Amino acid sequence: MTDYSDVTAIQKRLKTASSELNNPASISLYAQARQVISYDSDRRKNLLARYTIKYLKQGESATAAEAMARADESYQAEFNTQSEELQTAEGVIAKRRGTETSWESARSLLSFQREGFRHMPETEA
Repeated sequence: MTDYSDVTAIQKRLKTASSELNNPASISLYAQARQVISYDSDRRKNLLARYTIKYLKQGESATAAEAMARADESYQAEFNTQSEELQTAEGVIAKRRGTETSWESARSLLSFQREGFRHMPETEA
């Protein structure tokens, strides 16, 4: 059986997770991270197209233009930046899911404790 300090610790964890999940800045960051992840493929294609077009206008074939675009140092720098943004977004999502799990487990533990207290035998004073 648990004691009052366990219940207090669980309540504190629940409140901390709840305030983190409902923080407007956290919600906004989570939404941005989801958008970065959702549109990552399109962003990469658009980046490649932006660099490929330069070589197509110079008369290169589509295959050669794509190879040249991928070899372009500016393209590689922007590609790496987008990769870092994706990695950051995935970190934000993972942190959010961890906080959601913490909240859910604390809620479940408190519910379990409450149910345990209901079924405790009454003692005479």
